[in-house]
Amino acid sequence: MRYMEDYDLYKEAGKIAGEARRKGIAYVKEGRSYLEVAEYIEDYILQRAELAFPVNISVNSTAAHYTPSKHDEKVFKRGDVVKIDVGAHVDGYIGDTAATVEVGTSLYADLIETAKMALHEAIRVVKAGVKIEEISRAIEEKIIEQGFVPVKNLQGHSLERYNLHAGISIPNYYRKMGRRLKEGEVIAIEPFVTNGDGIVVDEGIGNIYRLSSNSPMVREIKKRFHGLPFAERWLYDIYGEKTPLKIAFLMKRRLIAPYFKLVEVKGGIVSQAEHTLYVKQDGCEILTP
Repeated sequence: MRYMEDYDLYKEAGKIAGEARRKGIAYVKEGRSYLEVAEYIEDYILQRAELAFPVNISVNSTAAHYTPSKHDEKVFKRGDVVKIDVGAHVDGYIGDTAATVEVGTSLYADLIETAKMALHEAIRVVKAGVKIEEISRAIEEKIIEQGFVPVKNLQGHSLERYNLHAGISIPNYYRKMGRRLKEGEVIAIEPFVTNGDGIVVDEGIGNIYRLSSNSPMVREIKKRFHGLPFAERWLYDIYGEKTPLKIAFLMKRRLIAPYFKLVEVKGGIVSQAEHTLYVKQDGCEILTP
């Protein structure tokens, strides 16, 4: 196996992220706040590693890129379909993983199970030398077989040190790519499944940001978060109650940029499943069990 030192660190980060995902999913309850769940998961990770990005809590037709704000008052309701997407890193090596849970009901059990099944089919295909399009084909075929639709403009990705989206994209539907996986690469596969049209659109800022400049004015943000995505609420440790004004200023100066909450275009319910994988010659290893 190549890159043994990297592998050990990825494996450590993946183990922590997987544990955080499981604990977070179990902690989602009717009446519990988004903020309480996000902080519970993040505190668990911080006792063992560092945060690769804010915990994404995406409910019902929201597919991705939402985390609660510092003063968020939203609570989970009976029947909510909740995606929990978490990331931990050890010295920059990232584990990225997600799962979906339905709060108190089982109306969308098939939708949730389909995301798991599509992820499993993709994992069966992954190995050194396989074309990315074959992974995408496996995901799409399983989703359609179950009577649902893949979200076409959300996709899996490669990971590198301190780089969450490192250049390789892995679509959730078949299209010609040509690129083949290589031994030692680390990828995140994340099928998004919907009963809607399969397209997500921007719907407001999701309280998640990224650096868009190396200006000295954002040096402290870069130092704390290593250039990785960060939450609005995390900035209160730097700027206190002036944080909303500071965010507006930094955005106006184009020193930081927001991630927008992504919502299914027709209001379809969305489920998600995700693992980080280490590509091997004869298959792959799930790093976020």
